[in-house]
Amino acid sequence: MKVKDVMTTDVKWVEIPGSRAEALELLRKLDVSAVPVVKRDTGELAGMVTLRNLFDHPDEEQLAMLVDREVPQVSPDDPLEDAVRCMLETGARRLPVIREGKLVGIVTVRDIVYRAVAAMGIERPASDFMRRRLAAVWEGTPIRAAIEIMGLAGLRALPVIDTEGKLIGMVDDADIIGLSEVKTESRMSHMAGRSEGDAWTWDSEDRIYITKKRMELPDKLAREVMCKELVTITKRTTVSKCAELMKQHKIEQVPVISGEDEFVGMVRDIDLLRALVG
Repeated sequence: MKVKDVMTTDVKWVEIPGSRAEALELLRKLDVSAVPVVKRDTGELAGMVTLRNLFDHPDEEQLAMLVDREVPQVSPDDPLEDAVRCMLETGARRLPVIREGKLVGIVTVRDIVYRAVAAMGIERPASDFMRRRLAAVWEGTPIRAAIEIMGLAGLRALPVIDTEGKLIGMVDDADIIGLSEVKTESRMSHMAGRSEGDAWTWDSEDRIYITKKRMELPDKLAREVMCKELVTITKRTTVSKCAELMKQHKIEQVPVISGEDEFVGMVRDIDLLRALVG
């Protein structure tokens, strides 16, 4: 199987020169955490812009300053296993597909899980690839803190637990994209100084109004934005069945529940890729 067999060819991107607001609008529209960026004059790939970039630089409005330019790439004719190994080695969730210097597609973890893993009938238990050491948030955690925990842990979603440590929901970056907004604030700066007693010079001073746009999140708690309808698996659920559940519910991770109904781990879609290479 090759990259071209599973890649997405209907690629949406933003262009530079461009603005952060344009990138945020496309991220929201596609419900993703990263999109390609191309150069407007040549159509060449400039890199990727991620939701994380936008939150880490809330005052930056120029898209060119928010682009990750060193991103791994693949060709349509590369073996799919090469793309899988690249994702596992780098942690990249999406790889631009380039032919003769032009962006012709994108292959994502979701593409591979939905179009390959789910259809391959892999009978190995998905729990063989689950993560037992997890970052989680308490239901009363402010969403602003949750996004920082995601960034520090390198995750796109977090389990939410109650005061007794029971799993009660999941919060992911899609929830956060929906809450984020760009706010405009202005302040007046006086370009000329005044000495004491020179009040009459006020009307003749040079003044400039400085306008800033910032990305902000509302004051909400994890319990207010989390998904409460959980899709879970057991330790015996197979890799392909787990992939099919992810495809059916359009999710990227599933909690693993023991026979005693205890939360014992998490399987992420990228974890299932390991079943293809070893």
